[in-house]
Amino acid sequence: MRRFRVIGWLAVLALVIAACGGDGGTTTTAAQQTTTTAGETTTTEGSTDTTQPASSDNPLEEYGESLDADPALIEKALGPVEPSDEASWNIVLASIARANQDLDDATVAKALECWAAQECDTGSGGDLVMGYADGGGNDVNVWRSVSKMEAVLQALTYPEIGTIVATAANFNPDPAVHANDIRFLINRGVDFIVGYPDMGIAIADAIKEADDAGIPYISFSAGWVGLPDQEGALVPGEDYLSVVGEDLCALGESFAQVLNENVGRGKVALLGGTPNNALSLGWQRCTIDALADSITLVNPPANRDSTTGDTNWYNPIIPDIFEGLLVANPDIRGYAYEYADGMLSGFDAYEELDIPIENLTLALRTDEQSLFCDWVERAEPTYNIWYSAGGNFQSRTGVTAAMLHINGADVPGVITVPHVMRQVTADDCDPNRPNPVVSGTSLVPNALLQQMFQTGS
Repeated sequence: MRRFRVIGWLAVLALVIAACGGDGGTTTTAAQQTTTTAGETTTTEGSTDTTQPASSDNPLEEYGESLDADPALIEKALGPVEPSDEASWNIVLASIARANQDLDDATVAKALECWAAQECDTGSGGDLVMGYADGGGNDVNVWRSVSKMEAVLQALTYPEIGTIVATAANFNPDPAVHANDIRFLINRGVDFIVGYPDMGIAIADAIKEADDAGIPYISFSAGWVGLPDQEGALVPGEDYLSVVGEDLCALGESFAQVLNENVGRGKVALLGGTPNNALSLGWQRCTIDALADSITLVNPPANRDSTTGDTNWYNPIIPDIFEGLLVANPDIRGYAYEYADGMLSGFDAYEELDIPIENLTLALRTDEQSLFCDWVERAEPTYNIWYSAGGNFQSRTGVTAAMLHINGADVPGVITVPHVMRQVTADDCDPNRPNPVVSGTSLVPNALLQQMFQTGS
């Protein structure tokens, strides 16, 4: 039986029209990873001391940032990627460098306090107030919960940040709720806002109000406030500070490459999140363009400006969406989707329709352990998965980019996070993960995840 049997899911859909981005919201040759080293980074009680010897190799040194990111953390967060453009890659390195934290008990306690509270005093005595605006929230989605903790941990490495104020729209379908959360932060007097704009263009006015008030807004997980060619879209670098995330077209082309090479000939389907969200739309457009002629897309979108396979990243309705695809096309051989755990929910429809999980290729963005461990248990040689990365750490990059801007550095309007597709192996399943829906690529330490999700030690 399926894990969720939803009666009247259309009614439920109306209540959950917004869902997790990204995330939701994790075939190409693995490239040699390179990093730039510029001095030492040490951490005491959660704060990073970025004092370094002068180095012409580090253009961010004068703004208090190290580029000496631990290669193991880069590998964990991103895989064996090639660096993106220099300006973007330096900010990514600086953000990961701060993730090498030696968390003592006091810092863990403070991180948990700030993660759970709407407002907290970091204890640093700093004057800056960080705003965090999530269209989801801790209580409604694990990916969002972990991404917030990443941002909190990053904030605690900056003594200048004395207060963190957070809002959570909890996927409310009313754009006004999301917009009012941003206006609340504006009125609270925050110095910058990091967040994920689930409602995209529908909350553009509020994001522009923050910019007009001199409050930098930076989104992560490719949270574009509308794609550049969409009517009403804001321009990152002009209307808001920056968007952190993968090159969505390149990601979509990577998905197509996985399907072309491993399906070869047959039917595939694309799945996405909230209808027409910029994340799904960005990669779906380019996946469709790059699919081989021998591949048949069973659910093409209505037009180039609309998404297909909308799941709202909401697990209870996902099985019925899969059922709608499978009744007409039981021989689907591949999927592209940005949400690994959502794919696992879709398998409930396979079970109910008595369709075997075989001769199947998945091209995914995120890397929730739930799907990967299920893959190990199935041990089906004709079923294979490729994925990129969970991307939770991108909220850290947003915090660092905002601090760089405040300290006078030039921050690009688009901070491109490189990606690479990796084939899932048994090593990608960690049965001891504190929560099976946590991405394996998250940089939040396991000990802290255990306390977040109240699991045993």
